[in-house]
Amino acid sequence: MKNVKKLLAMALSGTMVLSAAIPAFAGEEAVVRMWTFLDPTNTSNGRSVALAQMIEEFEADNPGVKVVVEPQDYTTMTAKFLAATVTGDAPDIIWCARDELSGVLDAGALEPLENLFLSEWAEEDIADIDDAFYRFGERDGKHYVLSLSKNAIVLYYRADLLEEAGLEVPTTFDELVTVAEALTGEEEETGMKRYGLGQCFSTQNADSPLLANYIINEQGSLFAEDGTANWANEAGVAAMEWTKSTVESGITPMECLNTSGEDTVTEFEAGKYAMFPLGAVRVPTIKDAASFDPNAVQIAEIPGGCILDGWFVGVWSGSENKEMAGKFLEKMYTKESDKLWVELGGQAPVRKSTMEEIELNESNAYLQVMLDAFTDGWFVPNNMGFIGWKFDLNGAVQEMLGNGAEPMTALENAAANFNSANGR
Repeated sequence: MKNVKKLLAMALSGTMVLSAAIPAFAGEEAVVRMWTFLDPTNTSNGRSVALAQMIEEFEADNPGVKVVVEPQDYTTMTAKFLAATVTGDAPDIIWCARDELSGVLDAGALEPLENLFLSEWAEEDIADIDDAFYRFGERDGKHYVLSLSKNAIVLYYRADLLEEAGLEVPTTFDELVTVAEALTGEEEETGMKRYGLGQCFSTQNADSPLLANYIINEQGSLFAEDGTANWANEAGVAAMEWTKSTVESGITPMECLNTSGEDTVTEFEAGKYAMFPLGAVRVPTIKDAASFDPNAVQIAEIPGGCILDGWFVGVWSGSENKEMAGKFLEKMYTKESDKLWVELGGQAPVRKSTMEEIELNESNAYLQVMLDAFTDGWFVPNNMGFIGWKFDLNGAVQEMLGNGAEPMTALENAAANFNSANGR
């Protein structure tokens, strides 16, 4: 909420430009603006290519309508949207971050989709998309978002290296360390130092750390029923000690303290890491960029279950083009579009019926892993805001490894930061 309040203040004071000028389309009847992290002009990104095709089809089917995508920084997009609702400059369609969706719903910033199209859907269509993601954006029997880019933080691994070493995919945290130790060494062809387990503890750009999975595996959640941080305890200390051991043993480099998520991706693609955690939606792009056999890039569920993530797309309640915006949102969720998200974007399908039509092979087997993770995984609660917990936990690791703080002290400081930022 701290970022949201800051952006709101900047917007109201006129010190922040919320968006670029909207292009003028002579003779156009309607312009539907959408904020997302995807850029339909980026032909190297499968999801962007899929989105571009949907836009082209939608505009062809709706003469006089233009869909304008204004790509945003995903780390600030949701908070920026809330600020823009105050000034009246919000986009018609917004992709909301999971951790911040609760605040958006509390603000009444999204239109119930039943008012736009969901009330007209047949029961079998609802059943086709009904899952934890669909229910995540529900309030008082109304649905305010549909989920796209369904994601789970999984364990990426080099199948070729595991096969060469005669090892199985780890299913416990102890096995994860054992496998990582065996895969730490030197790349034969390049002489590059290879680490068994890549991790990143940036407090600005990183997915949830493995220590969060460790805590969830021990006690079922990161939070107490009142929404306060519940990690300054025995489970949290055990997770921190496990994390510390991965660095001290050399399976994870000390530089992880200053490594971002994108750095880790690039380094895995280059062969620096044998395993690392990341969102499963990145599999296709990582395969494309891998310096080794792309089919060696495989994923598995993290021991104890994966943390679920994704983007939740809704229509601004103050939009003057709500009906048309809703129509395009519905377009992105059709059976035809779902196939595009899967085939071009490498995403897990949002419809159960789509998965039934997919023939799994070595190149797309990860889709089944994603679906299994969606069933077994853990969602951050949606009854209130849970902003910044990933970075607070990363900060605790930085304090422990970088400054020599005791694990409990670092966890207590992280909990205090989280509780204060979220008003608890």
